[in-house]
Amino acid sequence: MRTELHSRDSLFDTEPPGLASRLVGLRPYQLGATPYEHPAEPPFVVFAGGRGQGKTTLLRALRDAYHGHTPIALIDGEERQFTAPPPERPARSWSPVGQALTAAAEQLAEPVRGAGRIAFPRLSSGLLAVAAGGWGDREAPHIRLEAERILLLNEADSWLPGFAGRWVGKVISKLVASTNGTGPVVEPIIEATLEAFTEGVSPAHRRLRRAAAWYRDYPNADGSPKLALILLSRHFAAGGASRRHAERHLVRALLADLDDAYTGVVQRSHRHGRPVLLIDNVQEPAGLGLLEPVLRDRADGIGDQAVFFAALRGYAHPALRNAGRLALPEAARETGWRPGTSPSSRALLLSLPPLTAGGTPRVDEGRPR
Repeated sequence: MRTELHSRDSLFDTEPPGLASRLVGLRPYQLGATPYEHPAEPPFVVFAGGRGQGKTTLLRALRDAYHGHTPIALIDGEERQFTAPPPERPARSWSPVGQALTAAAEQLAEPVRGAGRIAFPRLSSGLLAVAAGGWGDREAPHIRLEAERILLLNEADSWLPGFAGRWVGKVISKLVASTNGTGPVVEPIIEATLEAFTEGVSPAHRRLRRAAAWYRDYPNADGSPKLALILLSRHFAAGGASRRHAERHLVRALLADLDDAYTGVVQRSHRHGRPVLLIDNVQEPAGLGLLEPVLRDRADGIGDQAVFFAALRGYAHPALRNAGRLALPEAARETGWRPGTSPSSRALLLSLPPLTAGGTPRVDEGRPR
């Protein structure tokens, strides 16, 4: 791709490799591998600039460059779907972060060249527990629609085709049989979910059982996945700091599911590079709700291999006070980034140079130089 303005070549160049190639491990529009600049932990890259500086153009260009080659998702914190719950969804079981995780996982699950869909059993079981906290006496058709969207995140290519559909049927049947329309349904839904995890001996069911076991470490769960998911639902519904605690675990679940897709000889032989998450308007609640938990977990030694590129309106934010700082052209060949001990030091803030006299940034079609 030919790029113009703001030294876009520092991001998209292939010879020598630009920043995107060095972090993702793949050249734009190609499956050609590039050595990682930061093999242990990539920085959380944030493009900083004012309105009209071309940040959105950069993120869309990154999506186009890697779509179909490695799992990639793009969300915009200002989109309507991340600013308020839909009319049929109670506020206690909805948040911008939960919606952003669902939207990101749906995009990341898409098959890429040489590899099938990624399944998200940890994330989907957590999202299902959260959604169930708002179901109560609601109509079954609405519940079915929400459950289907969440549970389809477990549908992996070549693993039990149609499994998610059968699982939804089990969950709904359990709900109808276990409730009288007046009480909470969180426990019946969680029980049905865990029962679906334990049935069967296929590789898909083994993957689901590993996902259930992952929740044993949830605080105060005493090693019980069921209690963990019940607590997660309660913490989310409580709002405030309790909700942020639950959301941090949901973000962690997404990244653990992604890591799972790259674990093992077979997975590594089919998947190249790293998965990529793109966040426009990261200063909005949906964006900050992803950025801050990732930075905190990385600072606490809970690592992941996802590559994040985000766009920030402005040149500073409290969540990025200790981030590394460079102008985008300075990252063309090497960032020199080294994380410190604080969460915000896990980020690298790249300021965009002022626009030249040409006006609006654009990305021309074509192959990388």
